[in-house]
Amino acid sequence: MLDGARDFRMGRTAKVLKRKGNGEDADSVRELDLSRLQQTPGFMIRILQLENFEAFYPHFRQMKLSPVEYSILVTLRDNEAVTQSELAGVLKMQLPNLVKILSRMEDAGTIKRKRSVRDKRAVELSLSAAGRKRAEEASRLGASFNAQTLAPLDKQERAAFLEMLARLVEGYRSAAT
Repeated sequence: MLDGARDFRMGRTAKVLKRKGNGEDADSVRELDLSRLQQTPGFMIRILQLENFEAFYPHFRQMKLSPVEYSILVTLRDNEAVTQSELAGVLKMQLPNLVKILSRMEDAGTIKRKRSVRDKRAVELSLSAAGRKRAEEASRLGASFNAQTLAPLDKQERAAFLEMLARLVEGYRSAAT
């Protein structure tokens, strides 16, 4: 283990159900050694993302909101005249996939689309009045969700963790240019 690393909730092993048909009982469980894999950032980031998404959906159930819809609402609330392409870039989504989500949000009366004044080829997005209200409600729920997500860390660790994540993201972006 790395210095200061701890055994996490998943422990150093993970229980895996075995499949029927191999002459084994379907209820048998085999433990896999994950100690080395847990020392790889990609694996741990992915596991954290999955755990976070599993917690996100029940927390936002009353709003029937997905993580990407939450991100769209907050981004549009905090920025004026965001184009679909800009939003796709920020969210690391293919534009056609994002457009489908935006169409549903527009049909629900949450967002508005119009031709960009800056670039007539682009489509700008903004929140409707109902969208602004929804964004504020999502932000309130988001604050409690973020507090719950970071609860295992003390105040200094929370700030350091978020700063380190930002530095890692920036490191990838710098390396790509």
